Amino acid sequence: MSPRTLVAAASLALLAVAPAPARGGESGAERLHRKGVHCMEEIERRDCAIEHFEALLEERTDRRELVTDGLLRLVKLYEKEDRPEDLKAALRRFWDAGKTDTRRGHLPYTARFLPKDFDVVFHAHIQRLMAAPLAKQLDEIAEYVMTCDPHVRDQLDDLRILRKAQRKARETGVTVQKAMSDVVAEEKKRTEAYKKRRAQAEAEGRPRRPEPVFADATCQVARALGDDTAAAWTRGAFALAHRDFRRSAAILEIPDLAAKLAAAAAAGRLITRGSDTWALTPLRYQGEEVLLRVLDGDDLIVAPPTVIAEIAANFARGKRTLPREVDRLVVGVPVDAGFFAVATESAVQELGFGNMSKGRRGLLQLLLPRPEGLQMAGVAHEYFGFFLRMPTDTPLKAGALVEVVQRMIANQAESDSDSAEFLRLLDVTQATDKRALLLSYVLSRRQIETIVLR
Repeated sequence: MSPRTLVAAASLALLAVAPAPARGGESGAERLHRKGVHCMEEIERRDCAIEHFEALLEERTDRRELVTDGLLRLVKLYEKEDRPEDLKAALRRFWDAGKTDTRRGHLPYTARFLPKDFDVVFHAHIQRLMAAPLAKQLDEIAEYVMTCDPHVRDQLDDLRILRKAQRKARETGVTVQKAMSDVVAEEKKRTEAYKKRRAQAEAEGRPRRPEPVFADATCQVARALGDDTAAAWTRGAFALAHRDFRRSAAILEIPDLAAKLAAAAAAGRLITRGSDTWALTPLRYQGEEVLLRVLDGDDLIVAPPTVIAEIAANFARGKRTLPREVDRLVVGVPVDAGFFAVATESAVQELGFGNMSKGRRGLLQLLLPRPEGLQMAGVAHEYFGFFLRMPTDTPLKAGALVEVVQRMIANQAESDSDSAEFLRLLDVTQATDKRALLLSYVLSRRQIETIVLR
């Protein structure tokens, strides 16, 4: 080997070991993440990137977002290296990797004063999700989810149908016009089937649950504040009592909230109902006004009057009222999740089995593991990761269920090549301590587009 070749090889090795100058005050997690990204994106050394991201998963750090980004990058790297077992092992680290005793920032401050019967909570960190590379690559889908302008939503829906038709035309060889006609007919058939199911349920005496207040009010709030989209908001927490969805509320963090509220009141889009309290016009919910109230900083509470009064009274007493069971589930979710949802044991059981006959419900409860609540989390980078955790005190039943589900997934993947593509990054297993069921699912940009255009 010539001296020149030796020098070149040594230089490449040094690049892998020390990809960038050390930075003052840099933590171990920050250094490993930086080096892993350098190996992956600058010098395109998969082995080097994998080594650093694997080490990152072992670090204890308050910068949990670095761990999650490293985990999703590992998924991408393992997939390219065709290492499915390592890939699934990495997914199973989601809930605990990087965890320290620091527990902060999961929910807006005002959420700690939610009523004691509120046992289902959903939280979306909008800016974190919108900043992900995946959201920028799927900008039309992101805009569809966030827009509060019905005309924009209709235009985006028309565009989705056109692209669906174009895809169908490519796959089947028919003209785009013929594919468009077929797609419109399929959409109409699907809508009519949904309406038929709803009508049948009502005819059988199975009344629909009322929608929670935030189902309609969130976009009403956006429009009242002069926004046609929620994409610029910081985050939102949405909570309800599972026994009565009418007992529900949203807590929204919105930049420049005070100025927006003042402008909305001056324009008549909000009506003042007291100190830091306004009514949405002309929205009515269950025959009552929907109130907006500010108790702390940029937290805007949206709820029916009785719920607003309860939260305000809890706040005035300064005593945390968010149920301890809910709080325990919330702090068990990695703090950097783009969105998460938790539900207590009673909420999971009654929402999951509530519409079943007594006999069928009893049989399923006998066979299935008993849930001690439910935690769901979603993270986005270049991939989208969905993670579900169900704590349980019946590990034997959980293990049996995992074996059945894994067998079903394997059989489906073997029998259908299209399904295999979508099931490749789906993992169902038990936690190491057998105290929880874990489900992990990672989707690429291409897979998400395929789902939307199917």
